[in-house]
Amino acid sequence: MEKPLYTETDQALVIRLSGEIVMDLAANLKAELTLLIDATQKPEVVCNMRRVDFMDSSGVGLLIGIRRLCQDKGKAFSVADPSPAIRKLISVLRLTEFFAIAPADAS
Repeated sequence: MEKPLYTETDQALVIRLSGEIVMDLAANLKAELTLLIDATQKPEVVCNMRRVDFMDSSGVGLLIGIRRLCQDKGKAFSVADPSPAIRKLISVLRLTEFFAIAPADAS
């Protein structure tokens, strides 16, 4: 897992994740993302997952936690442009609507 990259648009904090999101990395990644979300004044957080190759249950838990954090702060959360592996995982777990999959151009 590479360090997450982020940018801000007029409406959103866009976080770009890459590599593998696994148990060994999830806690540190959650801390980093929490700091970014706490610092932004944008009403939406978009997590671009185009370059995420693999995610285990810890990664799914991370996304659920980040969505909950956004919800608590009154921010919208969406997953944008998931890689085929992540799209399949989200679909198999029936989390497609839960995560509000955004189109690729949203990120």
